[in-house]
Amino acid sequence: MNRPLKAFEQHEPEIRKQGKVAVNVIPIKSGLGHPIINAPSSSVAVPLHGFRYNTTYPDSKFLDYLLIAILTLFVHTAVVHFFKEFSVSKEEQIEPVKIPHKVHIEFVQPKQPIVQTPPPPPKVVPLKKPPKPKVKPKPVVKRVEPPPVNVPTVETQEAAPVVSAPPAPPPTPKVEKVTQPSAGAGYLHNPAPVYPEVAEERGWEGRVLMKVHVLAGGRPDSVSVVKSSGKEVLDAEAVRTVKKWSFVPAKRGTTPIDGWVTVPITFNLQG
Repeated sequence: MNRPLKAFEQHEPEIRKQGKVAVNVIPIKSGLGHPIINAPSSSVAVPLHGFRYNTTYPDSKFLDYLLIAILTLFVHTAVVHFFKEFSVSKEEQIEPVKIPHKVHIEFVQPKQPIVQTPPPPPKVVPLKKPPKPKVKPKPVVKRVEPPPVNVPTVETQEAAPVVSAPPAPPPTPKVEKVTQPSAGAGYLHNPAPVYPEVAEERGWEGRVLMKVHVLAGGRPDSVSVVKSSGKEVLDAEAVRTVKKWSFVPAKRGTTPIDGWVTVPITFNLQG
């Protein structure tokens, strides 16, 4: 026991043999007076108290690797423990409870409009009536009657009344003969009405009497039904046909004038 310590104090290397293993120990004295092992560059120096080295491994490098592995495992364990404690402490932090802000609602009554009282109407000052003008009495003019004048009387003869000749009678107007409009020979050229298909299928027949206003040019101006056939479809076809006809206009003497004419149209399926 005393021999290895002496070797550490003298800073001399010592080769120990035990069995078949040779270990080269380089003792280094620390500042505290404790011996430490100076491992290779890849190892870590560890302080030893009463160091006694004994191993049965075949190579000294294995010891260095073992020490490095132990230290590495220790460091990793410490780091993992530190982060675990840190995460737990962080999770344990209680988030402050957010207190909702109170909203104060105040209902403000609208201001009542200030009604301005209208100023009192100005006092009406009665107008003073103008004084009536004094009417001066008209001066009385005394009428002076002239003295009577004697006028000699002259006898006059009455003139005989003039008798005017009676006016000549106006000439009697020449009465021209007025002829009524008619289709006349135009019936031969005016188109016949088309028998409505609905009336033909249902066997409707009838006679339509129309009043036509014929212009001076011979064209019909208006057509109105005076007497219906009883079927609206027959009346409409008759009016539509007559509006396309040409007429001989009414004449006063030889002058064409407007006039009225009555036109009958009969719808008969038997021909």
